[in-house]
Amino acid sequence: MIIFVIKIKNNIVMQTVLVELINENALRILKDLEVAKIINLIPNKKNIAKPNLASRLRGGISKERAEELQIELVKMREEWNSRGF
Repeated sequence: MIIFVIKIKNNIVMQTVLVELINENALRILKDLEVAKIINLIPNKKNIAKPNLASRLRGGISKERAEELQIELVKMREEWNSRGF
């Protein structure tokens, strides 16, 4: 799914329309309209998909190190709970 903001010139007034593209043919048609100077496509930077935190951090540490950290975390939680905090 690609979302564009499209400004349409209607006499003097410009309208901004949010369009959700259902398939690649729609994108091709919109690009053809832009080439024909009928519309101007402006990518909406707010809607550009950003990778989530998990996918950005994946592979940052080794599996072995992650397991070591998990064991250490469990130990720290047990110590915290045994002290009655």
